[in-house]
Amino acid sequence: MLCRPLQIQNKVQSVPDLLDHPGLHTMADPYPPTQTASPVPPAQKRKKEPHVYPEAFIVSPTSTHTQTMLLLHGRGSDGKKFGLEFLASKTAAGKSIQELFHGMKFVFPTAKKRRARWYKRAFVNQWFDNVPIDEQSKGMSMEEVDWQLEGLAETAEFLKPLLDVEVMTLSSKNVFIGGLSQGCAMGLHLLLSYEFDKGEESGGYLGGFVGMSGWLPFFDEIQDLIKPGNKNRNDEGNDPFATSDSDEDFDIEPERSRLSAASQVCDFVRQNMEWSVSHTREPPFIRTPVFLGHGKSDEKVMITLGLDVAMVLREMGLKVRWEEYDEGHWYKVPEEIDDIVEFLKTCNL
Repeated sequence: MLCRPLQIQNKVQSVPDLLDHPGLHTMADPYPPTQTASPVPPAQKRKKEPHVYPEAFIVSPTSTHTQTMLLLHGRGSDGKKFGLEFLASKTAAGKSIQELFHGMKFVFPTAKKRRARWYKRAFVNQWFDNVPIDEQSKGMSMEEVDWQLEGLAETAEFLKPLLDVEVMTLSSKNVFIGGLSQGCAMGLHLLLSYEFDKGEESGGYLGGFVGMSGWLPFFDEIQDLIKPGNKNRNDEGNDPFATSDSDEDFDIEPERSRLSAASQVCDFVRQNMEWSVSHTREPPFIRTPVFLGHGKSDEKVMITLGLDVAMVLREMGLKVRWEEYDEGHWYKVPEEIDDIVEFLKTCNL
């Protein structure tokens, strides 16, 4: 494991700064989560927030159901807000993704409200708690790193049954996941750990991943599993998409090593999720194509963090499409919608 420099800093920001979309900063949350109907007896209570995950916002296909896409919103938003805006976004030709993929069902879950320690312990919709990404580069204490773990495990336990239902209904190759910002980060951890373990679809891979303006939690640990001791975040000249005529310019690993590293990453993430390790030589995610889009002027999640994701996924052998846009912390319309549509078409939809 890599050591992180300690950060002793008590910076506190206002709750509105949590929201991912500037146009939503002043909007009240009209979809508060419901309270638990039957409280656990006092002797069995754990110190958890009293909130639960609201029902997902689901948009049915306009024809025979042939595919499902599950997308996760960013911190401070919810499934309905994110879903309505995403589906209203048009391509350059004036078509929405829903209009182009008639058989696609869209599932937009909502994160439960949990306390955000960095923001005076305010309750906010978030998949997991974490130090703001633009502050993490200054270093985090181990306690701050561990803030993420409970939410990652709890959210994975919530999302897996949703995915399982869609895989059983269709097949794993017709189910797609992804998200925006923290939703992308959560989606990546789900991608790297998900295994369907029921019936004929056992071990099948998901059809694709769509990530927007995201990052990868525990990047340093995951990168160290792939290439031990190789700290290349913020290294100059480290372009995972560079080309060369000379094999000497590359550290080319044998296929077996890549698969072994992928298996270690899968087990590491599953441990974070509090799931049993799989010990699979070739985890299913190896065969899942990935789209990653990022704004060049993203002030909340720097584009270098998105490049980090693309780099480690490629080093494990995944096929990654990386796109950059003249945009901040949001997806670019219509250019990014065009690229997502093109990507989905390459996934045999």
